[in-house]
Amino acid sequence: MPITFIRRTFSRELIVQLLVFGVVGVLATLTHYLVALFSYEGLNLSLYFANLLGYLSAVLVSYFGHGRFTFKQSFRWALFVRFSVMSVTTFLCSELMLVGLENYAQLPARFSLAVVVCTIPIVTFVLSKLWVFKP
Repeated sequence: MPITFIRRTFSRELIVQLLVFGVVGVLATLTHYLVALFSYEGLNLSLYFANLLGYLSAVLVSYFGHGRFTFKQSFRWALFVRFSVMSVTTFLCSELMLVGLENYAQLPARFSLAVVVCTIPIVTFVLSKLWVFKP
């Protein structure tokens, strides 16, 4: 039944785009983790600086992956600037959501994090499709 609903609601192109978006997102997440881990454990950098390097690496993987494979755009500085603005903005929004859910709504950290992890990719996809990589 859910498969039938998805087929009736979304075009084939959108479904493929969402799947590719997910694959690129997983690759970017792995890049973030592995670069940060190597920078921290292998290069003896501070954890926070290592995390920053991992994040910046993941932004590049995301930009090139989503640009080339998800939204089929060629590299342009204007797109990269918009992508960077979106990336930083959604990161800050995720932090604000965590603060609000954990401190004001007093929800458990696990639940708060789950809400953020499920919400931010949806927002990122919509912003990418309608603003960053808009044809």
